[in-house]
Amino acid sequence: MVDSAYYKDRPAERVVPRGCPVDHSFSTFSEAYVENPYAELKKRRLDTPAFYSEEMGYLVLTKMEDVLHVFKNPDIFSPENVQQPVVKICDAAREILAADDYRPLPVLSNNTPPDHVRIRKHTHAGFSNRRMQVLEPFVRKRSETLIDAMIEAGPPANFVTAVGHPLPGETIFRLLGFPPEDDPQLKIWTTNRLSFTWGLSTDEEQITIAEYMLAYWRYCCAHVKRRREEPADDFTTELLAVHDGNAAELSIAEIESVVYGLSFAGHEIVSNLLGNTLINLLRNRGSWDEVCADPAKIPGAVNESLRIDSPQTSWRRIAREDTTVAGCDIPKGTEIFMSLGSANHDEDKFPEPETFDIHRQNANHNVSFGHGSHFCLGNRLAILEGTIALQVLAGRLPGLDLVDGQTLSYVPNFTMRGPAELWVRW
Repeated sequence: MVDSAYYKDRPAERVVPRGCPVDHSFSTFSEAYVENPYAELKKRRLDTPAFYSEEMGYLVLTKMEDVLHVFKNPDIFSPENVQQPVVKICDAAREILAADDYRPLPVLSNNTPPDHVRIRKHTHAGFSNRRMQVLEPFVRKRSETLIDAMIEAGPPANFVTAVGHPLPGETIFRLLGFPPEDDPQLKIWTTNRLSFTWGLSTDEEQITIAEYMLAYWRYCCAHVKRRREEPADDFTTELLAVHDGNAAELSIAEIESVVYGLSFAGHEIVSNLLGNTLINLLRNRGSWDEVCADPAKIPGAVNESLRIDSPQTSWRRIAREDTTVAGCDIPKGTEIFMSLGSANHDEDKFPEPETFDIHRQNANHNVSFGHGSHFCLGNRLAILEGTIALQVLAGRLPGLDLVDGQTLSYVPNFTMRGPAELWVRW
């Protein structure tokens, strides 16, 4: 496997911070955390807001001010470990990704200055107002088509497979300019990549996912090559125009890596956002009735759902130098687990944080998309998709409700959180 910032293993030796409590049981993979991470995080946030998780090997930060401190100081806290697999990758999967032509580069989430600043400047342009205006009709039409098909099939329906998973995948594919006829294969290749990095995948699962990742990487490279020969009105072509203007500003290898990375980041996370938002609205019936009566309240509902039930509950950093955070002495090499989910429930920032309130004035101050120089580029597109999908649902199915008696299940995961299935009726 290539020693890239995407998939290199964690250091064999853990660096343990000094002067902070040690928690011997905290783990994102525990049954209690998977069922309800916010209850587990609240206990720590109110008692020991910064602690070392012996089981995970990370300094865990649960308060908003400490999470923001790390985000705001990228020169001290590096994102280079963001894409490291949580569990060691088996030899067979490693061999698959050792292919000579598999060479994704760190470009955005796991990149550092000055390259990160240079690349982000050009990729940010791909999420411009014009690009959002181009995509909005597609998102609306596709939402209508998927939801109408769900209605025609009749209740009950699994919202995740009917709408929540296909909509964001197809949207990011159109952004990049992938042909619609390739969607079925692309969805297979891009499924479960996040579990490869942040889950507890078995050796067999790792091998399958590695094969998919290699195939998908080759597809992305071929797509970039095709767009060099056949430009179109899409994000890939925009990146290539930057390269053509000044190759030193953006290399072909970097463009290939941006395309490869964005199509993962813009899929599973948005799928989780759609599912989590619908759960919160339907569990709080008054809020659902409000957005059905007044769709102008939907953006507030999306922001509040991002706060109370983030599709991305944590992010990682590693200390580049000896420093101090949250009263703990941090030696160089200390790995840090920033609990975005806990920060979004910080009582000092959000009164009554466990209450879902679509009228909350500062709900958009959540850190579900990160903060600062690594704030998620796709946040506007994700919110656009969530808003439009809810507009269509509220218009078509004001009587929508959760199927009684279902137990929502979540795949044990270090970072991402969304329902594996979500059964609805009307």
